[in-house]
Amino acid sequence: MEAPEATATASAVSSDAKQYGQPGVNYVANEVLVKFKAGTSATARGAALSRVSGQVAETILTKAMQRAGDREALLLVRTPLAATDAIGRLRGAEVEYVEPNYIYTHSAATNDTYVANGSLWGMDGNIYGSQASTAWAAGHTGSANTFVGVIDEGIQFDHPDLAGQIWTNPYDAADGIDNDGNGYIDDIHGWDFDGNNNSIYDGTTRGSSDDHGTHVSGTIGAKANNGAGVAGMNWNVTIISTKFLGRRGGTTANAVKAVDYLNDLKSRHGLNIVASNNSWGGGGFSQALSDAVDRANTQNILFIAAAGNGGSDGVGDDNDAVASFLPTCPRPTLLR
Repeated sequence: MEAPEATATASAVSSDAKQYGQPGVNYVANEVLVKFKAGTSATARGAALSRVSGQVAETILTKAMQRAGDREALLLVRTPLAATDAIGRLRGAEVEYVEPNYIYTHSAATNDTYVANGSLWGMDGNIYGSQASTAWAAGHTGSANTFVGVIDEGIQFDHPDLAGQIWTNPYDAADGIDNDGNGYIDDIHGWDFDGNNNSIYDGTTRGSSDDHGTHVSGTIGAKANNGAGVAGMNWNVTIISTKFLGRRGGTTANAVKAVDYLNDLKSRHGLNIVASNNSWGGGGFSQALSDAVDRANTQNILFIAAAGNGGSDGVGDDNDAVASFLPTCPRPTLLR
């Protein structure tokens, strides 16, 4: 009676291995994200985790999750087993879902920095650009009362083109106390979910890399008419940093917390957060991240995602040939 079960498990693991990609590159090799069904007893949870010798490394129950009525935490579980093997063994009646802790990387970006010479051709200057100057001429240059979250690397908040455009939290003074009760102490300009601290800019040397987050922030909201650098699509905007991409990329667990940080800010303080910018991708479909994006939808926060521009075919990404997953894609749909 046990042979068919063993065969089925082996088949599932083989299928998962093809779907999830290369351990340590597409997902963390010995970690999984587990969501138990509501009401599952502690005994049943322990029995399930014992099947993979799993240890709970982090319990994720964000303020946004709680506000949405979710009382079941997302568990980051470390196991000596390969992630795909652990996924096969954890599936059961008590588990809502189990998935890899995917690793995401930022999308490639040019370092051109000038508007006047047409370097930012995607913004203006040709028939394929956004024709930003037409909007600017009509007086549509943005507003400091409009907030955009940058879920990416960190942001050089004192960059000459970004100074004054980056959010300073009025609800939590830098005093070592979580004054607004959101779970993050002194989140002055946002939060670093990769380093789990309030330093949203760690520089671009000594293994740190916050140039991409700074770059996309400039595209969104670099100062205009200062005679230097670039002009952002919005001359006036307030940008909130939710850094989750670090030296190894970013994980699903940290991406969920970054999305929910913005969700909670809007719900808690009524900030006019209209969108988050997500110039990253990789891995595969994640139910945990999809749930976080759904919570953003209920807060009317647009989740703006990259289509992929890594140049895998020598020119640009061919999403018909190479899968490019976005957090908003329902399983198992790929970008086409």
